[in-house]
Amino acid sequence: MSITKTTQRLTFNKSERLKSRKVIQSIFVQNRHLKIYPFKLVWLTEPDEQNFSLKMGVTATKRLHKLAVTRNFIKRRMRECLRLNKMLVYNKLSNKNIKLSFMLMYIGNEIVTYQEFDKKIKQLLIRLTEKINKTD
Repeated sequence: MSITKTTQRLTFNKSERLKSRKVIQSIFVQNRHLKIYPFKLVWLTEPDEQNFSLKMGVTATKRLHKLAVTRNFIKRRMRECLRLNKMLVYNKLSNKNIKLSFMLMYIGNEIVTYQEFDKKIKQLLIRLTEKINKTD
């Protein structure tokens, strides 16, 4: 008996990474944000003619986490949670013709467990989709 997977591959493609300084600056200038401790999500939406596209970035502040090892660990965990939960955003917003770019920032002093990371990031992504659906 063979089991086939019908789900999409959950990857964090190069096309989904937020790398443009110009876009990152405009995200922080516009300053639409959501907070669920220990995370802050800042986003920007732009109209798009073709279809829905998503760009994500993560950051951990040097002011709170002095060691690069710690910052990299936090960012790796955030990217993993985003990779596994990005379908929440795609499922809710795939019918809209917008470009969604967001930065997820870790603003906590201590590192929480992976389960807390996952739970809070899911809550943030759900709230983000609700906010975007309300504004359109």
